[in-house]
Amino acid sequence: MGTPGRAFASSAPPSRGREPGVPLVTDYHQVKEVYQEATELGVALPVFCAEDRETLEAILASALEMGKAIGVEDLPIIPAWTVRYHGRPQATLITACGDPLLGVRLHLSDLDVLMSDGSPYAKLRVMPHIDHGIPWLDEDVLLGLVDRVASVMCDASEKPFAENIRITAEYVERVRGRVVVEGAVDEIYAADGAGGMKNEPTTVEQAVKFLRETGVDILVPNVGTEHRMTGDHVVYRSDRAREISAAVGRILCIHGTTSARPEDLPKLPGDGFIKVNIYTTLAVRGGQALARHVLRNLGNILPEEELRELVEAGVLGERVLAPDYGENRMPLKPRLDRVANASRRDAWFAAVRDRCKEFLGIFGYQRYAGR
Repeated sequence: MGTPGRAFASSAPPSRGREPGVPLVTDYHQVKEVYQEATELGVALPVFCAEDRETLEAILASALEMGKAIGVEDLPIIPAWTVRYHGRPQATLITACGDPLLGVRLHLSDLDVLMSDGSPYAKLRVMPHIDHGIPWLDEDVLLGLVDRVASVMCDASEKPFAENIRITAEYVERVRGRVVVEGAVDEIYAADGAGGMKNEPTTVEQAVKFLRETGVDILVPNVGTEHRMTGDHVVYRSDRAREISAAVGRILCIHGTTSARPEDLPKLPGDGFIKVNIYTTLAVRGGQALARHVLRNLGNILPEEELRELVEAGVLGERVLAPDYGENRMPLKPRLDRVANASRRDAWFAAVRDRCKEFLGIFGYQRYAGR
């Protein structure tokens, strides 16, 4: 693989291409048509990141349910994941062994199966996306598996502006016409990162220069949002987004959506955003639903003796032993339908599916009914 500042220096393994018979939307021109359709309808396409199979399927299920509600079978939906991105290397979290390339291939394999004939999801337009692909770390995916995805983010934003442009332009030239490429004009501040990192909004001049010299399809400006952060001090710059969009077109992607105020979210399509990246809120909703499910089922998961010991130690209250507590079934003891993974999976799945569906509504998916 390449080294920092010298991207794509080595020869990557040959791309496998699109699997025959699998209806994932990965053809460059077809992907561009989906974005053009969304532009004409005034829809922003949410990009939901996943690092496990439950979330991956929940993303598809949200589009399936929305489609049933509005009478449209082929809604577009974009599942995504990072590879070795330092902020959250999601491909390393897909498997317990932590192999990022194996994780990417598993997600793609799962999508192949989920989109196969007979699947309830088979008619959706599913467009897999590689998020925050780091050119000098993720070359095996950014080049080797480029024909298996609809779009990639070539993220060289940690480099100085001129070098970011050079590296991004080099990548665009290597994959031109094969995959939709997203590029970040400058780095979006990560709230849990090292101190002193910049968070200055992108200027119109920077955005125009970056687009002109790289040739990317989608542009990520910094408009005040922060990754993995919520707080009253965060201010989404709607005015700056509109200024940039007026200069470059409706080709913007926003990162750090979690830190935007709820009242700002419906503005995003009108402000020039065609793509909206979302992850943190999915993990929060899923994790909280899972915790509530376990708490309701402690009497069906732990033996009564252990529960009483926890009560005596002051860890739990006596209510946990009552027959009308949570989903308790007497006698209290481990029960297969609660200690096995399926019920916990379903708790996570439902919460993430419903959260994704909320975003589909916020960003205008109802408009697909009027095509």
